[in-house]
Amino acid sequence: MLKFVSFIMTALTFLSNLFGVNMKITVSPVALQTVNGFGTSACWWAQMIDEPELRTYLAKELFSEEGLALNIYRYNIGGGINPEKNRIHEKSRQTESFYYFNEDSGRFEYDFSRDANAMAMLKESLSYGCIDTVVLFANSPHYSMTVNGETAGSEGGGISNLSEDRYADYVDYFLTITEHFLEEGIPVKYISPVNEPQWDWGGDWVAQEGCHYELEQLVELFELFAKELDTRKLDVKLMIPESGEIGAKNDEYFDTFKENRLIASKIGSYAYHGYWRDSSLKQKLEFGLARSKKLKKASVDMTEWCELPCSHDVDDIDAALLMSRVIANDFYFENCNSWSNWVAVNLNGIREDGKNYSDGLYYFTDKQYNQVKPTIRYAALAHFSKFIPAGSKLLQSSSNIMNKSSDDEWNFYYPTSFAAFKTPDRKTVIVIVNEDVDKKINLSAGIATKMQVFTTDSERRLEKTYDGRLKLSLNIGAKSITTVVLK
Repeated sequence: MLKFVSFIMTALTFLSNLFGVNMKITVSPVALQTVNGFGTSACWWAQMIDEPELRTYLAKELFSEEGLALNIYRYNIGGGINPEKNRIHEKSRQTESFYYFNEDSGRFEYDFSRDANAMAMLKESLSYGCIDTVVLFANSPHYSMTVNGETAGSEGGGISNLSEDRYADYVDYFLTITEHFLEEGIPVKYISPVNEPQWDWGGDWVAQEGCHYELEQLVELFELFAKELDTRKLDVKLMIPESGEIGAKNDEYFDTFKENRLIASKIGSYAYHGYWRDSSLKQKLEFGLARSKKLKKASVDMTEWCELPCSHDVDDIDAALLMSRVIANDFYFENCNSWSNWVAVNLNGIREDGKNYSDGLYYFTDKQYNQVKPTIRYAALAHFSKFIPAGSKLLQSSSNIMNKSSDDEWNFYYPTSFAAFKTPDRKTVIVIVNEDVDKKINLSAGIATKMQVFTTDSERRLEKTYDGRLKLSLNIGAKSITTVVLK
């Protein structure tokens, strides 16, 4: 199939060059998967913000119609820090737990006044009306339930750090916290108690919370969650398994969880992360085909992405181009239903070469966590999230030119990528990512009379560059992101 597609693309490219048409994008009325929205996580930064003005500013920039209009909020249920043993030394990656050891009573208890800054950020963000989905996720069980008494993974790595006799305790702990959030009126839709289970986590070098699980351990744990969700009559679904990549493990995860009736009955989302495959369209396509074959009715959500390794400065247009290309390709080739950036705000990442490699949408400019600046990736995500609300449909579309950037069978991408959507209010939205030279784009996208065009390039950030009558031909600048809205 892939060889046939490659042959057709080559032939169309030759014909288009022969007749002098630079590029034609044809959008079909045929709808593919439904878009559940766009999101980001509050992990590792929300708890650092105690200035109300900064909290309000970031909440508006991320979760209001004035800003990115993100509708998915991923809240980190931290595993806490054992005061007697801790290998996570970066302050922002240390998490405060609602579950703590009360020295007066001599036992672990809940205190929901803890993690106050993170809760304040969540509630401020909810106040702007865009968020319809809150995901509670954990990178590790609470330290009191782990084998080594901490949350950074096992001592040797590659072994689950959740004690075999504490599975039920972890379920009780996570669902007790979930019940509190629901009682507070927070729209928790999914719980995600496992994160990137295939990675080793732990060993000699640690930088964050994490916990490894073998497949049979995941089955045992998720079965307990499914049973307890029924017992407590909680109207939330499992988001599993938060696979760390689109690689080989996913078929095994898909088959195992789909065939387990108990687990399958509580799955709301098969979640995966988009790391390490930015230029691997063949693998993205294979993942998408497997998803379509095995999970025809399930929601499949890309819940974490950042550039790894990060090689672009926060203001480099190539950083924005990469991110927007990944988003378009993940919808178009992987058939995902939603797309979430990893962290919304990150630390200042200035290195020896003077460049800032922070991978967030914003970054802290000071070590007191009181000042932030946006990265160019903020504009890249805005090209999608501000114009493609939840409930939109990905539209079948094609181009007469999709030259591969490489002859490598696995690592290639198209220098000009695009994805088209139909919004609930019947607008057609086309996002075009041009990492190539200037192009003339001819559009064929059904009936429309009006058009708006928004552009990001090395000089502009989501600037409205056209608003008027429909034009079927557009000049797209080199190294630019263009969102076309047809009415």
